Amino acid sequence: MNIVDLVKDQLTSQVLGSLGSLAGTNEAQTKAASAAAVPALLGGLAKLAGNAQGAGQLASALGGLDLGMLGNLAGVLGGANSSKVSNLGGGLLGTLFGNTATSAIVETLASFLGIKGGVARSLLSYLAPVVLGTVAKQLTSSGKSIDASGIQSLFADQGRNIQSAMPAGLSLGDFGSIAKAVSGATSGGASHSSHASHGQQESSGFPSWLPWLALPLIALGAFWFMTKDKGAKPVDKGATVTNPTDMMKKMAEGQKKGEAIAEKAAEKGAEAVKATTDAVSAAVEKATDAIDLTAFGGDVSGLFGKLTDSFKGITDVPTAEAAVPGLKDLAGILEGYKATADKLPEAGKATVKEMVGTNLGTLQPIIDTVLAIPGVGDILRPIVEPMLKTLSALGL
Repeated sequence: MNIVDLVKDQLTSQVLGSLGSLAGTNEAQTKAASAAAVPALLGGLAKLAGNAQGAGQLASALGGLDLGMLGNLAGVLGGANSSKVSNLGGGLLGTLFGNTATSAIVETLASFLGIKGGVARSLLSYLAPVVLGTVAKQLTSSGKSIDASGIQSLFADQGRNIQSAMPAGLSLGDFGSIAKAVSGATSGGASHSSHASHGQQESSGFPSWLPWLALPLIALGAFWFMTKDKGAKPVDKGATVTNPTDMMKKMAEGQKKGEAIAEKAAEKGAEAVKATTDAVSAAVEKATDAIDLTAFGGDVSGLFGKLTDSFKGITDVPTAEAAVPGLKDLAGILEGYKATADKLPEAGKATVKEMVGTNLGTLQPIIDTVLAIPGVGDILRPIVEPMLKTLSALGL
């Protein structure tokens, strides 16, 4: 079994044709993009599954997929509900990889294929549910559970197939920050436990290894002290020491000088530690500020538009039941947006909070009206109430 081939088997000529029409690519571009994107996405998922936390996150995403819908790709992509697949894929990419790694994949594919970034992102959004759906189906069909253990086992078996599927001229290493971003998103638990075992060091305000930066300075000071009189006149071997007390005084003075040099070196080491800490903090702040707030605001506004359209189409129990899959997809997308909003600086969070408040003020009365329809509230409340709670928390 080759997981890459299983995904490609679903990308029939009809499906690829629909993808090209939706993304605005010709047949050759669509095939080339799919050939590169499929192993790239699988490689990213393999990185994510590299530890228990990431594998658990992936298991949660796979468990929420509508495998029935993904089993009829040609029908879905060629119909009026094609946007559901794209919305679902965009939400999954944001939730699993985060904006940084997703952007790295998009930019690298766009450069490699010679297409626009927006086109590459659109293709990835359609392909992500296909790739994830295939992984879920393979787990269940092989008798494995959709859990962290089953996912890690599957990707351990498929690592060579994924690597060899990358097209000539492109390797997984070309996807820049994908491994770093995924590892950074999933290594929090391990690093926390490591730091917790060094409580005394952790409370000092900087990593325990940084004080070692002072050692080269201390060694340099000691070396200078030992060699500074090397050019002086040699001591007459025939001379005798007439006063041992004077010798002891000189030795004590030398020791004090050495201690003073070591103390100054330690001070310089502390200064180096502070400079390093400040640089790291600035880098983290810069990376956080790199989130495109304008684009993110547009995504959130688009989500409110989709929610409004969904609720306006609900008039009775049958239409409510029909709306459930779409609302679940939007709930998954919303969780991805919440993760992004949490990374924004305070000014960005305030902007998002204000925008959400305005849109929610318009949406809430529509939702209240729909939930008041006999029988509809019982169907939709389990989905709607958690979504409203998450929306209210955006920007906090």
